[in-house]
Amino acid sequence: MSDITTACRGTAQLNVLAKAMLDLAIADIKSQGVNPLVVETYRPQARQNYLYCQGRTITEATTKGINSTFAKAYCNPSAGKVTWTLNSVHKSRKAIDVVPQRKVDGKTKAIWNTNDKQTQIIIKTMQKYGFEAGANWKSSPDSPHFQVKGTFSTVFKRGYNTVYVTRVIQSALKDKLGLKLIVDGKWGNKTTDAVNAWRKPLKWKENGCIGAAALKVLLS
Repeated sequence: MSDITTACRGTAQLNVLAKAMLDLAIADIKSQGVNPLVVETYRPQARQNYLYCQGRTITEATTKGINSTFAKAYCNPSAGKVTWTLNSVHKSRKAIDVVPQRKVDGKTKAIWNTNDKQTQIIIKTMQKYGFEAGANWKSSPDSPHFQVKGTFSTVFKRGYNTVYVTRVIQSALKDKLGLKLIVDGKWGNKTTDAVNAWRKPLKWKENGCIGAAALKVLLS
């Protein structure tokens, strides 16, 4: 993306696991009669810096380490603040902004309202598939924002997961295997054993991992 003033909406730019989760969530959201709009996916550092400059002075931006030339070009103190950080999870390709869109006065419009019923459906559904919802943050809540924060790359496994994802995986394993597995978001030996017990009849390698393909099967 060369134009830092324009958001990237391509889901193919996401981490493979985040995309798998989003694919499931979007299909579910649509089945509930809501038309979701993906507002932004991957965000390079230059765009993050640009967004930080919105609503801030040159001094405020440079104090945070933004290049003075960049700050002079993009700082707009009269605009509303867009972000509170220079280190968004969007940069790791593991965050998505999603809002509902529908006809209002004959025109299709994006709805930016946390209390909107369709927004609440999106929040609940995204959480269902393991996303952390920015709407629930006590400090600087961000209702369009959903993320999967962590060091994982292509698989979820012990040590490479998030509490939100682990809870969803544990719940699905518990239901499908009829296990007395505690859904606590802590990926220990019992969770790994349950993953392998689920993988075995599918004739998949019992490696204790959940990749994108396995995630779609498990959560469908």
